Amino acid sequence: MTLSASLCFCQYAIWAAVWVTWNVFLICFYMEVGDLCKDNDLLTFHVSQHQSWWSEHGPGCVRKESPVTGMPGLESHSYVSVVGCAIEYQYIEVLHSATQILLAAAQHRSKHPSI
Repeated sequence: MTLSASLCFCQYAIWAAVWVTWNVFLICFYMEVGDLCKDNDLLTFHVSQHQSWWSEHGPGCVRKESPVTGMPGLESHSYVSVVGCAIEYQYIEVLHSATQILLAAAQHRSKHPSI
């Protein structure tokens, strides 16, 4: 193995470890392992009340917006309610993260079958 190939392998190994660790964290976060809570704003660094995109756009979800009226400065805001989701968003997030881990492992195996 040449020096450049060795360096490339090390970079890939570090990135794959970070990627897998992040996805394991997300699985633990959405499954509320330990003290983690999916309703916490930890992923937004306590800056906003944003939630997962899947919480409003999942399979079967019907999103209804009601404009905020009577409050100056909030004309462009609206209340959002979501009903009819076939799968709760946290399970979609867990499946997505698990898929990312499997793809990272498969990519590693295809590049280095002997390891």
